[in-house]
Amino acid sequence: MRKMRTKQLVVSTLLLASSLYGGNSSYEFKTKSLVGIEGGYSDLNYEFGTSTNNVISDIGVTNVGLKIGAETDDFRVFLSGRYFYDSSTKYEYIVTYGAEIQYKFNMAEFMNAYIGANAGVANVQFRATGENFSRTISDPYVGGDIGVNIHVTDSMDWEIGARVMSIQADNIRNGITYHINQITSGYTSIIFKWEMD
Repeated sequence: MRKMRTKQLVVSTLLLASSLYGGNSSYEFKTKSLVGIEGGYSDLNYEFGTSTNNVISDIGVTNVGLKIGAETDDFRVFLSGRYFYDSSTKYEYIVTYGAEIQYKFNMAEFMNAYIGANAGVANVQFRATGENFSRTISDPYVGGDIGVNIHVTDSMDWEIGARVMSIQADNIRNGITYHINQITSGYTSIIFKWEMD
């Protein structure tokens, strides 16, 4: 009987203590939801030809994107989609879908810097020089990004950054290889943010 009462007392004490501790916790995640609209200029690096006759080149494209995510005091995560526009019409489309995770350095009240990693899938359709057919690539990419956020208001940031997405994808037809190396981007974004309930 005494053993049973002791158990009940211990369990009651633990339940009471845990409810009091939960109510007075000083450690809480302060998270914000994020939506960003991005624009930038990118350089797509590629190689074209055979193993004995290979041309290394690049092409400049503009890009727009949308990203949705969340942040804490130290981290940000995004799901993102980007469209890259080639004015030369060599590339019929370049689209990427992916995610980014970034660590923030809170340097001052009005701004922070960040460094992060990204990964996703790049979908590309293009027509190589001298060919009358289109080639397609749908391959994963990995990379990194770095930049700064300037806090314009409590609910809006202005972001300036640079990003590298390493694709390393091959399309081989008729004995000729088209290899896409990476996309290097300079970009700016407007990030809208609000506190999550």
